[in-house]
Amino acid sequence: MSHYTREILLAMTNKQNIRNISIISHVDHGKTTLSDHLLQAGGLISRIMAGSARVLDYLDEEQKRGITIKTANISFIYKFNGESFLVNLVDTPGHVDFSGMVSQALRLVDGVIIVIDAVEQVMAQTETVIRQAMKEGLKPLLFINKIDRLINELKLTKKDIKIRISNIIQMTNDLINQYAPSQFRKEWKVRVDVGTVIMGSALHGWGISKYSVNEPKFEDIIDFYSEKQIEEIRENYPLIEAVLPSVIKNISNPVDSQINRMRLITKELDKDAENYLSKCDDNEKVVLCIGKLMHDDNRGTISIMRVFSGKVKSGTLVKNVRTGEIGKVHQVCIYKGQSLVTIDSVTAGNIAAIIGIKDGIIGDTFIETKGHIPKLLFSPISYIQEPVISRRVEPRKIADIPKLQKNLEILTLIKPNFSYSYDENTGEIKIYGIGELQLEIIIGEIEELGIKVEVSEPEVSLVEQIEKEESITKIDTLEFVEISVTCKPTESESESEIIYKDSRNNILIVEIEEINQGIEEILIIGFKNAILKGPVNNKPIRNITVIISEIKELEKNALRYEILVPLVRTAIYEAIQKADIGVYEPIYSFTITTPMHYLGQVLKITQKFDCEIKDTQHLATRTIIEGKISVESSLRIATELRSASEGYAFWQFQLKGYERKK
Repeated sequence: MSHYTREILLAMTNKQNIRNISIISHVDHGKTTLSDHLLQAGGLISRIMAGSARVLDYLDEEQKRGITIKTANISFIYKFNGESFLVNLVDTPGHVDFSGMVSQALRLVDGVIIVIDAVEQVMAQTETVIRQAMKEGLKPLLFINKIDRLINELKLTKKDIKIRISNIIQMTNDLINQYAPSQFRKEWKVRVDVGTVIMGSALHGWGISKYSVNEPKFEDIIDFYSEKQIEEIRENYPLIEAVLPSVIKNISNPVDSQINRMRLITKELDKDAENYLSKCDDNEKVVLCIGKLMHDDNRGTISIMRVFSGKVKSGTLVKNVRTGEIGKVHQVCIYKGQSLVTIDSVTAGNIAAIIGIKDGIIGDTFIETKGHIPKLLFSPISYIQEPVISRRVEPRKIADIPKLQKNLEILTLIKPNFSYSYDENTGEIKIYGIGELQLEIIIGEIEELGIKVEVSEPEVSLVEQIEKEESITKIDTLEFVEISVTCKPTESESESEIIYKDSRNNILIVEIEEINQGIEEILIIGFKNAILKGPVNNKPIRNITVIISEIKELEKNALRYEILVPLVRTAIYEAIQKADIGVYEPIYSFTITTPMHYLGQVLKITQKFDCEIKDTQHLATRTIIEGKISVESSLRIATELRSASEGYAFWQFQLKGYERKK
C-alpha cells in the first residue's frame, strides 16, 4: 500500500476533518487551473506545474480544447494548524452542454467554490451552477479569479478594482439570495470579512483572503505587476494559503452538512433514516447515493457514490430502493485523478467508487439489507437542460450495428442529457443531446472504440405540447377495466405524488391508495408509450402531467399488462388530442461576448438570424450581448459569428424554453 493510500485511509475516519468540495463556474473562468494549485497543496503535483498541468483534464479532447467536459475527482491531505484534513475535490465542466454532470457532482459534496472571472464577471452559466448548488443545499465560497487582467489589460486603478470586486460580490449574493434555501439565505451570502471571498489569479498562483499569512495589500500587488515580479506575488500571497483555509473554516464537515442537507435532498425520510443521515456513523447501516456512473471494459459499471452512513466494503449487500433489487459490492475504490486505487472499505462522509452494482442509475438510493430497512429515498437529480439537438448516426460497417447499439446503451446510462433511438423498421439510429459540442464529443468517443460512423448534420428536436387541461374516462375493448385520466400542462407538483418523471418534464401521478408496485410499473409503461409520438406531427410529447385518478376493475383479475398498457395509452392519447396540442420549437437564451471593434458586424449577424436582443453591456474592452434565438437558427449562426469576429467572439447558448412553431 502506498504512502498516499495509507494517509487517505487514516484521514477518512476523522469526520470533523473531512471536506467534500466541488469547483463550479462558467466555462473558462479558471476552475481546473485552481484545481491544479489545490493538488499541489496536497503534494500530488509540483509547484512549478501548478496552474498549467490540468491534471483533472485527462481526456485528449479536454487537453486539446482547454475545457473540462466531464467531472473528475481526487482526494488529498492538507495540513492546517498542525492537523491533517482530507479534501475530496470534484472538478466540474463549465460548458453548458455538460451541465448535467455538474448536477451529478453536486450530490456528492458538501460545499462549492464558485469561480468568477473578474473581467467577464457573472455570466449565464454562473447563474446556472449557483442555482444547481443551492438546490443541493451546498454552502458557497467565492473565488474572484483573473485579477491580473484588471491590472495588466484594463489598467484599472485600485479604486476601480475594488468597485469591480464589490459588484461581483453583490451579483453573487443576489443569486444566492434568490436560489438558496430560505433558512440559509442570510448565512450563505459571501463576505470578505468572514473569509468566504478569495481574490487572486490562478494562472499566476496568488490569492488573498482573510486567511492569508501576509496582510493583503492591493498596492503591493499592483506594484509587483508593474515591475513584472510575478514570482514575488506568488511568494508573498500563495493561492493555496488563501483558498484552503477558507475551505477548512467555512465548509461544513460531513456530519454537520448532512444534518443541514438531508431534508433538502430526500424525497422520503422516516425517523430511522433521519437518524442514520444525521449521525454519519461508520457503525450504522450503509446508506449510499449514486452521483455519477462510469464504464470500464474490464470492470464494467463503476458507481461513484456518496457514503452517507456506515462502512461499505467488498461483500456488502445493498438494496436499490427504486427497483427493489439486491446487489453485492465486489470492489471498493477511490479515485486519484484518472486512476482507481482499490481499498478495503470507505466510511461514512466520503466518496467511493463502487464496482459490482449493476442496476443503478444516477440518483439511486442504496441501503444495506441486514436488519430493518428504513424508509429513505433521495430526490432524483434534476437537470437544468434537456436534449434539443439530434444527429443520425450510421456505422460504415453493417457488422458494427450491434456494437454501436451496445455502446449507445452504456453512454445513455452514464451521460446525463443524452439518449438515442433506433427505428426497427428503417434501421435509423439517432442520438440526442443538449448541444452540438456534447454530440461531437460522444461521436468522438464512439469512434475511439473502433466504430467508424457516418453522421448527419445536427437537427432540431421539435416537440408537441398541450395548452389546456382535459379529462377522460375510458373502458378497454373487452370492458374489463375503466380508467379516469386527466392531462394538463406541467406546473409545480408535489414530489411525493410523482411516480415517474422524464427528461422532457413529462410527469405521471397516480392518485389511487394502496396500489401495488407491479401495477405502478405497468401504468408507467402505458404512459411512456402514450408520449412517444404526438398526434400532430409524430413528435415526442413534452411538458405534460398525466393524473390517473381512478381505476375500476369491472371483471376480477383484469388488472393485467395486456389490458392496462393499451388502455392507459389510448386514454392519454385521446385526452391529448382534445387539449389544444401543437408543435413547439426549442428556444435558446444566448450570451455573445465580442471585442468592441467587431460589435457592428456581430449585431448585423444577430439581426440576420432574427435574434431578439434583451440587453447589451459595454465593458472596457468588450461588449456582452444577451438575447434569445431559436435553436434552429443557432445551428447556422456560429460559423458567421466566428468569421465576422476573426475568432475573437465567444458565445454560449442555454435552453430558455419552447415556443409554438408558427
